[in-house]
Amino acid sequence: MLRKTLNASRLQEEVHRRIHKLQEVVEDGVKIGVPRPQLQEPDRSGCNWTMQHFHNAAGFEASVARVLEQVQAEYNIAQAKDEAVEDDVGQQAGTCDPFGGAKRAGAENPFGGSKPAQAANPFGVAGPSGKQDPFGDTAPASEDAPPAKGKRPANPFGD
Repeated sequence: MLRKTLNASRLQEEVHRRIHKLQEVVEDGVKIGVPRPQLQEPDRSGCNWTMQHFHNAAGFEASVARVLEQVQAEYNIAQAKDEAVEDDVGQQAGTCDPFGGAKRAGAENPFGGSKPAQAANPFGVAGPSGKQDPFGDTAPASEDAPPAKGKRPANPFGD
């Protein structure tokens, strides 16, 4: 029997899906942690991967082993980066370009303008000057000068 080829993430997802579809697992509401498949030399049946150390699988070892055996009989793990991997739709997906050859368009404005607008100055042409207090006083208070009547000193402890 010819095996389908999947990458490690898809194999992990397939085993996870099948385990959590089992009636005894669903009834008990158990979430079993599925490890990533590990590449190995092909065994007698031709399977080139294995999984070890399932989490929270106490009491479900036989069911997990049965699912693992079924998936190992159907799938092999992709061995090389340049090897094409068959996805769910059955099309060949190249691993060199994750976006299928789509290139990003040049820097164009998504709102229709040819150039991005310049940032507007919220103060107009009359920006704030450094000589004025932003709260309305005419001259900034210095530390040596006594505070104006009705104002607190800069440091109330006089240090």
